[in-house]
Amino acid sequence: MGPVGPGSVMLVTGAAGGIGRAVAARMRADGATVVGSDLPGAGAEVELDVRDIAAVRSAIAGIVTEHGTLTAAVACAGIGVGGPAEEVADDAWSRSIDVNLVGALNTVRAAYEVMIPLGRGSLVAIASLAGLLPTPLLVPYATAKAGVVAFMTSLRPEAARHGIGVSVVCPGPVDTDFLRNGGAHGSLAGVDTHRYLTDAAGPAISAAAVADAVVKAIRRDRALVAPKRARLLHLLARVAPGPTERVVARAMAKELARS
Repeated sequence: MGPVGPGSVMLVTGAAGGIGRAVAARMRADGATVVGSDLPGAGAEVELDVRDIAAVRSAIAGIVTEHGTLTAAVACAGIGVGGPAEEVADDAWSRSIDVNLVGALNTVRAAYEVMIPLGRGSLVAIASLAGLLPTPLLVPYATAKAGVVAFMTSLRPEAARHGIGVSVVCPGPVDTDFLRNGGAHGSLAGVDTHRYLTDAAGPAISAAAVADAVVKAIRRDRALVAPKRARLLHLLARVAPGPTERVVARAMAKELARS
């Protein structure tokens, strides 16, 4: 598996955003060579729309040409889309699936193709606690993130045959601009996601804590990492799904009343 440290060459998508920026900084602090990508004009080293599989493959080919290898790829690009499901516009639904799910698939698939002949590497996708628990008012986002969880956990046994680690990181609320405004091209339809999610899942953690979880996932070859409070909430949802759903429903009702 690809370690984090000197000699490592890593791609981080969504690198201009809070989590992506923190992941890239942590990897560089550990001595890795990091190539960050994001949308044109966002300020990353590589301009890339992860919805375009041909562009993702081209970007990864450029990394391999320049640096000789690809040790890890971390799919961080994402947008927040929410509001009562019946009020979410068609284009917002499509953007959520295209960026949050298809973008992660494209990044991981393109990197996987390069890593198979090498016989090593690490693939990480940032999903969300919303992909593990019922998350009303963020249905398009939760749907996409649940797909990311299913994709990564299903790919993992296949990738292990080639010496490649596959991990998915599922944080709860993270203290970034994304939590407040949904990120570039996000759409939150009047829901105060910071207030709602921190009421439901507890205080937001730092982007640096998510970066630590990514490093942990790679170094320990963990299938799924839910950092800090998200781990407890995930476990509680598995052993007590009924009470968990009721807690979530109360948080939803409270937010709708305030909105």
